[in-house]
Amino acid sequence: MTAFHGWDMIAQNTMAHLSVVKKLSHLHEEQKVGRTYVEAGDLKLLRGGVTEFTGDQTAGKTSLTLNILSRLTQDGEVCALVDLNDAFDPHSADANGVVLENLLWVRCGGSVENALTAADYILQAKGFGMLWLNLAGVHRKELNLIPKTYWYRFRTKIRDGQTLLIVTGNRSHVSSAADQAYFFDTYRAIWRGTGRFKLLSEMQINLNTRKPFIMKPEFRTMEAKYADE
Repeated sequence: MTAFHGWDMIAQNTMAHLSVVKKLSHLHEEQKVGRTYVEAGDLKLLRGGVTEFTGDQTAGKTSLTLNILSRLTQDGEVCALVDLNDAFDPHSADANGVVLENLLWVRCGGSVENALTAADYILQAKGFGMLWLNLAGVHRKELNLIPKTYWYRFRTKIRDGQTLLIVTGNRSHVSSAADQAYFFDTYRAIWRGTGRFKLLSEMQINLNTRKPFIMKPEFRTMEAKYADE
């Protein structure tokens, strides 16, 4: 895993590093047979499209994205994460099966401009199985300054490719530029144990789509599994 910090490092080093990204021949072969999907449970996320996951911090959007990232990196695909607010935890990702050597991590220190520029560079480089643009934890007013044209620009860049662009945040910002958009809403958390120290047993969430012609609202349960040390 390679992490870049700030705009200066991105401008000087990102494109040089991308030149050594391993060739994903199987992605290029898929381009010959048309657009394909990445399965995430019952969801089918479109390659060459923009998918948006929104919801509160504990709603499950990050867990689902990590699951997708884990699957793709284990399959040998090189993926990228543009981390606007430096919220990514590589130790948790490793515990969830993410192959860190197949991950490019760009830390943006809270700068929206740096995050969008880094995402633009990565999409231009092509060859990535997935780009995760994490906008969580940034003030809504700052994110509202992002021109809508950026999202259409990103969608156009990946339209004929096999890269899956996932944007996560507390609220929707991609709007109509998203091919697929889902909202996670925590319904109930179930804990086990007594007293002050309890373990999360399962979380029940409502998964809704902002594009109702794609899928109907669903109710799902996420179970927590713990390994004995």
